[in-house]
Amino acid sequence: MAKSIETPLPEIFVLFPGSLGDFVCVLPALEVLKRASRTQRIAVAVRGQPLDLASRIPWISSALSLDSGVFASLFSSSTAVNREVAQLFSSIRRILSWFGHGFPEVRATLERFVPNGVQSFAFFKGQEKFHACQYYLSCLGSSAISCPSLFVRDEDKKWCDTYWQSKGWKASSRILVIHPGSGGKRKRWALEGFTHVARWWRSRANRHIVILLGPAEEDEGEMWRREGIVEDSLPLWQAAALLSRTDVYAGNDSGVSHLAGAVGARGAVVFGPTCPKQWRPLGGALTVVANRACCATVSDVSDVVGISLQEVPPESVISELALTGGIS
Repeated sequence: MAKSIETPLPEIFVLFPGSLGDFVCVLPALEVLKRASRTQRIAVAVRGQPLDLASRIPWISSALSLDSGVFASLFSSSTAVNREVAQLFSSIRRILSWFGHGFPEVRATLERFVPNGVQSFAFFKGQEKFHACQYYLSCLGSSAISCPSLFVRDEDKKWCDTYWQSKGWKASSRILVIHPGSGGKRKRWALEGFTHVARWWRSRANRHIVILLGPAEEDEGEMWRREGIVEDSLPLWQAAALLSRTDVYAGNDSGVSHLAGAVGARGAVVFGPTCPKQWRPLGGALTVVANRACCATVSDVSDVVGISLQEVPPESVISELALTGGIS
């Protein structure tokens, strides 16, 4: 659970507005920050799923909601002292913010409370040709690129053991996890592609399928229950534990795919209108299956609706899953 804003904060505070995949991509930069500052006391303000994720990372001491009204007040141009903001930043000596970069009043307000201690950066939206992880590292002056990595806690591994037992699976059972969703419809592979993958997997004995669905896919549950076990309400860390134990994973360009990579999953991720060079999951052993012709010819990706089977045939995804998972 995220801590309240009354909780005393450490000396370093990070404001980051991105979604799950974005937050996974900024983790290597935050780890560099932790090592360089020789501190175990880093706080973050994030929103949505990253709030749940950040609150479970051992070296993040405080995880606050960026949707709190106190952060909205940063956009005010008023010179009056906001007591809540003053209290929030009273112990902060350094702020790194990818939040409100295009609004001078945000930086001005932060600098009033943390003089000479504010670094503000543009949020990554693909404006550079290199990977998001590399971009966030470059903000801290690092030219290296490293893979995001998340440690699955013992209690979450125990939950996974219990989950296995509740399904009646053998220790030797082989599991495929599918996440057919994404934050945008244009990044989703045709559902028939994933059903082809599911049926290929089930064609051998002792194989089982879990389909992870998010809020955007809640109306697809009935269809997916014909293909495997549907999980549409797992807490993020339980999903991470499951992904860390699966034999193979198949998904789209999504936050869950980045989470899968960060916990070491193997498998394949389908890309269509977005650029793998900038957005592919770096962790684990996830192979990108991309429609390179589509990426090269589409100038306005906002006009693209989904990835068809003609663009990415099921056979190409299945072959990558078999290769990366060592499966015949």
